[in-house]
Amino acid sequence: FFLFVSQTMKTRSTFLTLLALAIYTPAAYGQTDELLLDSLRRDTPSARYMDPASFFRIHGYATIGYSTDLGHKGEHGEGVTHGVSPRTGAKLSGFQNDAALFVSGVPFNRVTTALEVHFMGNRRNPMLTEAKFTYQLANAGTNELVLTGGRFWWPFGIHNGEWFAGVDNFPVMSVAGAEILPAHYNEVGFMMEGASALSGSWGINYVGAIGNGVPSFDFMDMAGSGADMDTERTVTGRLALAHVGTLGLEIGMSGASGGLRDGLDPSQPVDNANRYEAGFTAFGPDLTLTWSQLALSAYWYHSYEELAEAPRPELARDGFTIESSYRLPVADNDRLSAIGLHARVSWAEEDNVVGDVYRRRQYSGAMSFELTRAFDMRLGYVLQQDRAAFDAPLLWNQILGLSFTAKF
Repeated sequence: FFLFVSQTMKTRSTFLTLLALAIYTPAAYGQTDELLLDSLRRDTPSARYMDPASFFRIHGYATIGYSTDLGHKGEHGEGVTHGVSPRTGAKLSGFQNDAALFVSGVPFNRVTTALEVHFMGNRRNPMLTEAKFTYQLANAGTNELVLTGGRFWWPFGIHNGEWFAGVDNFPVMSVAGAEILPAHYNEVGFMMEGASALSGSWGINYVGAIGNGVPSFDFMDMAGSGADMDTERTVTGRLALAHVGTLGLEIGMSGASGGLRDGLDPSQPVDNANRYEAGFTAFGPDLTLTWSQLALSAYWYHSYEELAEAPRPELARDGFTIESSYRLPVADNDRLSAIGLHARVSWAEEDNVVGDVYRRRQYSGAMSFELTRAFDMRLGYVLQQDRAAFDAPLLWNQILGLSFTAKF
């Protein structure tokens, strides 16, 4: 990761200089233990909408977006009308919305409750993505240990923010974040997480969870349901080394293993992985870096799905995503406070039951405009190539999206 990140800058020495600055830069002068712990804690998309210090608090956002399939041609001139692969959770052409509501409270000392509900697309029914309690088991200065129970975002890696319309900057998810892991699920079970300071500016955060898991890698009709009621369980863990100060840095490693399906499902075709009993294992490193107005994140995920009595006993998946953002503050402007420039590159490869490999490459760019602290506009473009099999034509697809988000 260090090598890859360094090559994205002007010179490798530039990155090494920044790393040395991080190592020798102490935490902010006068920083309290609580502020240090807050900087070291594992970041989650919903954390920015929660306030554990308030007895009761309600936050959220409402997003309206428009996506259009610009169309493109295949390598042999054939027309492409289906848009970006639906396996990536592509937003179809037309208007889409995502309204999210976050409610948190502190009913008892050291106990916090949180509720997260999303109203997406044209769905009439809300999707419950979080309904949890947290109990602070220990808090001794710069060390913290917390127990969580209920429904919560699966704590694998750093890609979960891509599912939030109020957070993500692009009209389509990255292919690595959407397809290499069991897609978009909110675990139901228990989770233990904590953070510990190692010095004035270095520390670790960690998490371990056990829950029901999901039945498939596929993007389910009710994404986020986490509905798997068999006897199989999924165990997940992540450990990260973090630095706070002038240069923010976090390097994490995630792993997960669990069961997906019990027994054979004859109703599914023989070339569909969901026909067979299966389990999975996934792992991969991730990195986030912030310096001044620059932010960079990257992750590589690998997983394999083990099938019983199938033509192919194992389906391997690999994917990588790197994303950068640069924020340009705008001074003395009542209508615009900042402009953001965003870029993302992602690729993924996936085996299928009949022996082919499904490949995707995705290139994305976006601009965001912070009109106020609570209202922003984003314009994003995605170019993606798909090849469904070794001998299949290469299809290029492109989507343009415009969205407005109001936060409260």
